[in-house]
Amino acid sequence: MSAPYGASAIDAAAQTGQWELWPAPNHPEVLYQRFPEFTCLCPRSGYPDFATVHLISVPDALVIELKHLKLWLNSFRARQISHESATAEILETMVGAISPRLAFVMMEYTPRGNLTTFPMVEHRMPGLSARDANDPVTLAIANAEMLKGRVVDRVLARSIG
Repeated sequence: MSAPYGASAIDAAAQTGQWELWPAPNHPEVLYQRFPEFTCLCPRSGYPDFATVHLISVPDALVIELKHLKLWLNSFRARQISHESATAEILETMVGAISPRLAFVMMEYTPRGNLTTFPMVEHRMPGLSARDANDPVTLAIANAEMLKGRVVDRVLARSIG
């Protein structure tokens, strides 16, 4: 019996060479993508971990087609991987595939054992700080920083309050 369509699509998307990549718009922009259905397995217990993935990026030349991004994130569901390693792998894989100017990944894990974890990692293309203050890329980076602060504040406020 062959694997169901969903499983086959997820297996294919786990291979980054199979991703559909699109040209980024000619103007610098900020992308905020939220994936509230991330799952993986605890490497110690094998129990499922659940998280919301928050992705903020300023693309350079390429973006990932959204279906491939979603299916790739679904490919973690049967993997035993720590919170921190999953967060780092998401960033490293995206940077390797599309070389964004800026990428920020925050994972908002649901509490386990009465402990909540929010790993965060960031990548910046070299030379971004040397740009003119009115350069469109500089403005996009500033918008991404503002958005990152708001997302982190909102997530932490929900957790604390």
